[in-house]
Amino acid sequence: MKKIITLVMVLVAALALGACSLGESSKLEDYRATLYFANEEYIITGSEDLEKLIPEERDIQTTEESLGMDILQELKKGSENPELETLIPETSKVLDVKIENALATVNFAREGLNGSSMEEAFTINQIVATLLELDEVDRVQFLVDGEVAESLMGHFDTTQAFEDTVD
Repeated sequence: MKKIITLVMVLVAALALGACSLGESSKLEDYRATLYFANEEYIITGSEDLEKLIPEERDIQTTEESLGMDILQELKKGSENPELETLIPETSKVLDVKIENALATVNFAREGLNGSSMEEAFTINQIVATLLELDEVDRVQFLVDGEVAESLMGHFDTTQAFEDTVD
């Protein structure tokens, strides 16, 4: 019984110390993000008269350090509007997102990162359009397993940072 009580006390102390070390910059805050989703009507018809991406406002709870990652998780969840969708593959995994010197770096795991040219274009465009909405981001660079890759899914050049969406 003493061992259990001691273990519980150690865990409580560890959690308390961990919470104290988070500091003010790790405090959760509400953030209103503009996320871009694929226009389902465009996907079905291919009509160039339609917008390919439609913005959707979403309130998220995040910290300054995890803002990019939290926004991408929301983007991957999909739209709340049934006429909009995300084409970011469900099987894809974002390892991390770093924002530094006006550059957002999105690091995907290679495993699960596959799709058609349309899926790759929308994945790139949804992420780039969404992250460029952040005041502190002017460019978006994609990595695969921590390295600059020729392409995410084999269809578009991702060796250079994006300052705008691809066609």
